[in-house]
Amino acid sequence: MAKHGGLAALLFAPPMLWALWEGEADLALMLALPVVFGLASTLLVWRIQLPGDLRGVEAMASIALLFLLAAILSVPAFVALGMSVPAALFEGMSAITTTGLSVARDPDSWPFAAHFLRSWMQWIGGLAMATAVLALVLGPGPAARTMGKAGLDQRNRIQSARAQARELLGAYTILTLGFAVVISLALGRGAEGLVLAMSAVSTGGFAPRSDSLASYDPSVQSLVVLACVCGAISLLAFAQSARRGGTPIWAAPSVRRVAVMTLLCAVLLAVLRPIAAPEAAYLDTFLNLLSAFSTAGFSTGAMPVAPALLGLFVIVMLIGGDRGSTAGGIKLWRISILGRAMRHALTLPRLPDRAVSPLRHHGNPVKDTFLVAMLGLLVLYSLSATAMWTMFVTLGHPPLASLFDTVSALSTVGLSAGVIGPDLPPAAQIAVAIGMWLGRLEFIAVLVLVLPGTWARRRFGKG
Repeated sequence: MAKHGGLAALLFAPPMLWALWEGEADLALMLALPVVFGLASTLLVWRIQLPGDLRGVEAMASIALLFLLAAILSVPAFVALGMSVPAALFEGMSAITTTGLSVARDPDSWPFAAHFLRSWMQWIGGLAMATAVLALVLGPGPAARTMGKAGLDQRNRIQSARAQARELLGAYTILTLGFAVVISLALGRGAEGLVLAMSAVSTGGFAPRSDSLASYDPSVQSLVVLACVCGAISLLAFAQSARRGGTPIWAAPSVRRVAVMTLLCAVLLAVLRPIAAPEAAYLDTFLNLLSAFSTAGFSTGAMPVAPALLGLFVIVMLIGGDRGSTAGGIKLWRISILGRAMRHALTLPRLPDRAVSPLRHHGNPVKDTFLVAMLGLLVLYSLSATAMWTMFVTLGHPPLASLFDTVSALSTVGLSAGVIGPDLPPAAQIAVAIGMWLGRLEFIAVLVLVLPGTWARRRFGKG
């Protein structure tokens, strides 16, 4: 961890420079603290070589710690903006986990450097930090080779985790810069367009205005949500299209899954809106629904109050984007495999006793270890959601609105039905921050970090 403390400089130095340029000395000073801390820790262990045999458990613990430390190191900056310590930790965790929920009381009064800080943290947390972990922390050992394949197409023949990190970061950066240009042109303000693009492509959802996208022109709203939908597609699909000489991007399975889900959202909304909420504007509600599906969390207005529409939002937030993207949720590819598993279960009783028919996805057999991990994820998500929902209901919030905000936090979405906000008690703010941390890392990495067995030295012998 200390060896790559320079990641703290990457995370906080650009907002620090922006604050200095704006003349916000107090904010710049608070951002300088984690920069100095990170660089100093790196210098202290400069001559120590990283081990070449890091295991998967050590890799997961490192990633979980990186996200936690990033949130903690951001606390002084948010305190300088007038937030309490629990609220500052909540805001930092929401940023680094690309959630977008906020408990800030008056963000419109903040200097623009503070909005850049939140969006930059989301951009780093979206994928840049994950690929930096692959390239820098894990090194060339077995864990790097194993984790470098996680969530990525197995047909991809990348020679090392470092090359893979560079490729994904390249696609991520180009996508962000492209949307930054078009959003800035539509908006007429370059800095604000850049901040919106960083939050959108990272499916983060922080906007420099307290009403999110409500006060923007519909063209800007549509461009931002389009960037969110692109962020819900596997970045590997964009990288592969560029590497293969312009292979159509729509040929990628990830693009097709996201396109089908987008079309399904449009159809379901067209059916439900006239029945449940005919007064709601279709375009605004559709943009909000796509923001929920991509787990970005931008909104063009208040969430619908009709239970049927609110339930639809909960479902799409629960599903989330596709694997290899910056989106949260259960992920579309897991839902696809679950659907195939249901169909496979109905087929098995009709097969001969000696028949061998493994569950397949895109022609490849699905391993038992993957099915066990997916079942574990669903169980952990359900238990965490039950605990958080119970906490909100106990605090006196309506059950459906509590469920909405629970799924929004655990799927790192950022939309709220009025439960999570500035009036949330400090203890609940800490609990939701932990929930966002769990959801961003899909539970397993955080639990591996805190379980005592991870830190126990075990001796294996015969017998």
